[in-house]
Amino acid sequence: MEASYPLEHETASLPGAVSAKPWIEAHELRRALDAEGAPAIVDVRGLCEFFSGPLGRIAAAINVPLPQLPDCIRELGHLRSAEIVLVSKTQARAARAAMQLRAAGFGNVSVLRGGMKQWNRLGYPRLSAPLSRCRL
Repeated sequence: MEASYPLEHETASLPGAVSAKPWIEAHELRRALDAEGAPAIVDVRGLCEFFSGPLGRIAAAINVPLPQLPDCIRELGHLRSAEIVLVSKTQARAARAAMQLRAAGFGNVSVLRGGMKQWNRLGYPRLSAPLSRCRL
């Protein structure tokens, strides 16, 4: 089970950081995804969790597993000034990813509070995959 990490005052301590709301509630993200200028969704769960896990995935999400995030910072550079929402199973890995991205100069980063568990609890749309080797 993922632990929770405090984010409430992190952005204020980073030089040059954009004042961003560190958390986004599932209902706020759902509304934002239906609006013009929707945020970029980066899901930091592992490949099997993302593509075939029981919680599914948000349709617009790209997958960058947390252990690979440091190596992918350059590839994510085009999102440096965009609004980014990080997603994981509960929120813990996403919170760690948020700290890494903020330290790398990404200023408008938030974490989906409650992660995919909360997204599913509320019955919001998700993609799921058929049984694969990841789920054997």
